[in-house]
Amino acid sequence: MRALHVTEFGDPSALKVSEIDERDPGASEVKVAVKGVGVGYFDGLLIKGEYQIKPPLPFVPGSSIAGVVESVGDKVENVKPGDHIAAFAFMGGLAEKAVLPANSVVVLPDSIPLNDAANFFISYATAVLGLQQLAHTKENETVMILGASGSTGTTALEVAKAMGAKVIACASTEEKRQACLDNGADHAVDYTDPEWRKQVKAIAPAGVDVVYDPIGGQWAEPAVRSMAPGGRYLVVGFVAGIESIPLNLLLLKRCALMGVNWGGEAMANPAIVPPVMGQIIEWSLQGKLKSGADKVYSLETAGQAFADLFERQSRGKIVIAP
Repeated sequence: MRALHVTEFGDPSALKVSEIDERDPGASEVKVAVKGVGVGYFDGLLIKGEYQIKPPLPFVPGSSIAGVVESVGDKVENVKPGDHIAAFAFMGGLAEKAVLPANSVVVLPDSIPLNDAANFFISYATAVLGLQQLAHTKENETVMILGASGSTGTTALEVAKAMGAKVIACASTEEKRQACLDNGADHAVDYTDPEWRKQVKAIAPAGVDVVYDPIGGQWAEPAVRSMAPGGRYLVVGFVAGIESIPLNLLLLKRCALMGVNWGGEAMANPAIVPPVMGQIIEWSLQGKLKSGADKVYSLETAGQAFADLFERQSRGKIVIAP
């Protein structure tokens, strides 16, 4: 079968398609025909060898999977051949077929397109975990999203609006800011402007209640300074680098700093998966999430998908369709 086969750590944009053997599922596994894989920084860092866990080589990357069950092991009872599923796996998704533990898959209503569901177990799950389960975002609170036009930011914007929050979207170009407004943001701010905090203060004079930050770097401290007392700062990633934040700011503002690690949480606390995925499916069926991919890549062009992601050229949700 065709797959992206990582034989040495390196630049994910250089990945090429290989032919590898496929295998039958074990007793507690399912074999899935992969229809779509959501792409996130986690996958790219894993390929680079820069994630805190390094998988043994060789391996097939791809963690957020949607597809159709082809066969199941003898002990599998929660899923059957023909079921449409979404799944989270540490790796294995960027191939025509994937063999997964049966307890890692969630059966989907057939009315949800599989390409839409490809981002359920990565960007959307991260947003629901952070904004709902950790920050307990309330209706009419103000959520500021850094990097709001990318895959991580776009899904967070949709989740925040589904929860009834007001959203300030921070993006670097006029085109990206307009895309955020078109996607439901209440306000859009140019956070490359040295005076961008003044824009935020004009919108939220008392400060923002929640910051959703997949960017980090030089924008982290100004974002903390823009928070309201009692605010919650969600650390989702650090594409622009890992910044040191003066802890006295947290004390003075009486705010909380929270790390949002969906993969780590799902593996350490499997009980979190059903409520998070149930919420995503419910909002999707209600039309509150625009979960369709903004751009779909093939396996052959998967390297370009990662290049666009790391160079911050992508906009919205991206999917690789084996």
